[in-house]
Parts: sequence; C-alpha cells; structure tokens
Amino acid sequence: MYKASVGGGAAARRTVYRHSLVRVISPLLAPLASGTGWCPLTLAAAATLMSWDAAPTLAQRFEGALAVLDAALPRRRRVGRTYQGFVKALSRHGGAALRALVPHLRAQTRRAAGRFWRVGRFVPIAVDGSKIDAPRTIGNEPLGFAGKDKCGPQMMTLLLVHLGSMLPWAWRVGRVTRSERSLLRDVLAELPDETLLVADAGFTGYDLMCDLQRRGVHFLVRVGRGVHLLRQLGAHRREGRSTVHLWPRARRGCEPLRLRLIRVGSVYLVTDVMDPRQLPARTASELYRRRWGVEVAFRTLKQTLSRRAVRSSTAAHARMELDWAVAGLWILCLTGVRAIAAAGHAARRLSVAATLAAVRAARLRPMSVHALGRRLRRAVLDTYARRASKAPYRRARKKDPPRPGAPTITKATPAQVQRAKRLHPSK
Repeated sequence: MYKASVGGGAAARRTVYRHSLVRVISPLLAPLASGTGWCPLTLAAAATLMSWDAAPTLAQRFEGALAVLDAALPRRRRVGRTYQGFVKALSRHGGAALRALVPHLRAQTRRAAGRFWRVGRFVPIAVDGSKIDAPRTIGNEPLGFAGKDKCGPQMMTLLLVHLGSMLPWAWRVGRVTRSERSLLRDVLAELPDETLLVADAGFTGYDLMCDLQRRGVHFLVRVGRGVHLLRQLGAHRREGRSTVHLWPRARRGCEPLRLRLIRVGSVYLVTDVMDPRQLPARTASELYRRRWGVEVAFRTLKQTLSRRAVRSSTAAHARMELDWAVAGLWILCLTGVRAIAAAGHAARRLSVAATLAAVRAARLRPMSVHALGRRLRRAVLDTYARRASKAPYRRARKKDPPRPGAPTITKATPAQVQRAKRLHPSK
C-alpha cells in the first residue's frame, strides 16, 4: 500500500494498490487499520488470499499470498518474510481484525441483498452445522473426537446464510463434542431484527425454541419422528386446525409451546408465526427449499475451496485457520456479487467456482483491474433447464442417513388439558 496524489492537494490523496486482486478486495477490508509490517489490514489480506489458495500446505499458501502482497505494496511497506512470524502476528491481532471486519461484511451483505433482504416482514436466515477434520497431532487433541472408529480430531462449524442473497451472515467454531444447538445460542445476539430462522430437524427442542422466542427470533423448523406434538390441548383460547403444542414430559411444569404445523408433502414444519397471512404455507415451503443454500455453502467451503480439513497442528491455530477460511469464503462471495451486480444480476445468481477461478487467475499472472472485473462479471450461474436426471449411471454404494420421518401427533388427554389449564387459567 502506498499514497499517491491524484489531482493535487492533500485532500485528494488516496490509497492505491499495485496489484489488481488487492485493489478489488480492498473495499471489503476498509474498516481495518493500515500501517507497516503485519498490520490488521495486511494480516487480513494475507489470510484471505491463503484461504483461496489450493496449495496443499500452509507454507505454500503463505508464499503465494506473500507474492501478491509484494506486488501490491512498495518495498518500504513490505511485510515479514516468514510464515512463523505471520502466524504469531495473526494470533495476536487476528481476532480483533475479524471483530472489526464482520460488521462491515454484514452491511455489504444487506446492501447486496437489496429487495430480497426480507420475505414479507421477515429476514430469512438458514442455519446448519458440519464437521471439519484436523491433523492427527497431540496439539489438536483438545478439539475432541466424534467417537467413531479411526476418527481424528475434528471441529464443529455452525454457519448461518441469508436466504435472500445466499451470502454468509455469521459462523461459530467449537469442539466437535459441542452440539449445533449450543453453538446457535452463542450467535443469537448477532441476528438482525425480525429474523426467521430456517433449520432442519437437528434444531428441534423445547428449550431451544423457548430461547428463540424469548430473544424475539422467529423460526421455521422441520420436525421428525422423535418429536411428539399435541392437538386440542386447550392451553390457548384460539386454536386452529394447524395449531399444535410441544410439551415434553420432562417440561410438564412449564408452559406448553404453541406452534403452527405446516405440512409440505412428506415434510412437517413447525413455526411460531401463528398468522398464515404473515407466513403463508407456500412461502414457508419456498423458504425451506432455499435452506439448501446453507448446504451449498458448506459444499463450497469443503469442495470448491478444498477446506474439508485444516492443516494447522495445534487447536488454537486450527480454529484460527477455519475462522479465516469462512471469512475468506464470505469475502470471495461479496467480491463476485459486487461485480455481477454491476451487470444487473441478483446475488443469488453468483457462481462461486467461477469467481474463485477469476481471482486465482489474477494471482498467477498480471491482470489489470478492468480485465479482472470483466471476468468477475461473467461469474454467473447457468440458466439452462436440466432434461434428464442428474443421478450417475453407477451410483456409489453408501449408506444414506435415515430420513426424519413424520412426528407423532396425538390428541391431548383430559388430564393434560386440565394440567394445562391449571398452569395458565387465563388463556
């Protein structure tokens, strides 16, 4: 980074980068302070470039990022030469850099979503979790083991994706023994107002749904055979045909949770939005179908960016590497979305694979900002209609996970009705 005078005068001075890739991503790193050596800005830029690199080792990824930074910065502003020095600096300042960067990325996400930011009155956000492998080292053992035979250390990653733009919104990384529900509780304060949380069957549970209601977070969750719902409990005066109650035996001393049941084919959904005018069944079905976007985001992270496993040999560095891998995915998506928006395309049309190919090409050979912009503007998903099944001719023999099935729905017994009335006589 260096200061170049444009048009004369101190007021016209601005930051100019001598590499097209750094110039393209610099607006997304704007909140970070710049300086000499490993400042927050250069640390974030290097970590982002490393997250996009396909090299098999961290040292090789660092060399690739260092080459880009050397081309972008003047000699007097160049950063350290060793990977060990970079990791030490990132360990000290990387957390603060992420905390300063995430609000800016969220503001860019909201801007990119545009008119798709809300569906009706709600902000739709999907949530899901996945495991990321880590090397079999003594330093990674604190991450925990999933319990399977021959399983190495792993981390549980929770990812939230805005369904209007298909862009990330938040994430959490924890030990593999931590549940998705506990990680979700850690991130609830970061959800926007009027959020509608769309989740799969792994996020059912009386305690979690009560926590969501207390925090003002609406939800649309799939329920399966492990859930018991009650009809005609009489805990509330107005109960329609779709009204059900979640009231586990272990929580019979607490208030029954009033929900609305929506059936879409063989899929059963429950929501705390009781008014069908605010959340019609067709809209709920469409939002649950879009929930697949969070699965696509995990596939992009693991397969497109080749981050199915981290490479760090200690638990702290492994978590830091995974944090910047998710942040790098977010910055990559926003880089592509900003480009295709100039061509009139919505954020959901972005092809992350094409965007990644464009930035990798800019890293490997000299490319002007205009040439990189032209290539990024072409990173749009195909619109062709598939004429045949996508299933392969020879399907791999693997065991499919069991489907959630249908929940158990029964009519409340007279004893349950009387107990509910004693708990809430005024309702």
